[in-house]
Amino acid sequence: MRRNVDFDVFNVRLLIGLDKLLRAKWRFQGDLSASINDALLAVNLNTVKLVTLQGKKKQTARETQVVLLRRLIRRVKRIADARSCSINQLVNSGLMAHYSKQRTGRLATPSRPTRQSTKAT
Repeated sequence: MRRNVDFDVFNVRLLIGLDKLLRAKWRFQGDLSASINDALLAVNLNTVKLVTLQGKKKQTARETQVVLLRRLIRRVKRIADARSCSINQLVNSGLMAHYSKQRTGRLATPSRPTRQSTKAT
């Protein structure tokens, strides 16, 4: 199958919480790549607060391949250079900003109800 010429494969390491959230969203609402594309286009990457990726604990999931707009990939690389941060840091920051607005910061909560929350009182 041929891919549209306006898109290209992009490798990213997502924060573990974002990875879980996006994979659950992808499972129920559509394509993971489309979700990431839309989220990165919806936030201002020039001003988004940068998340910290360094630390003693492993914070990122394994590398994920997504298909993004070529112009978005170029934009992310240009802004990451201008802000002196990594591409992964900028992508994770943009996704965190976008999805924390939607979910009011509940990235670590399970997407399905737990046994306790489903019990009748």
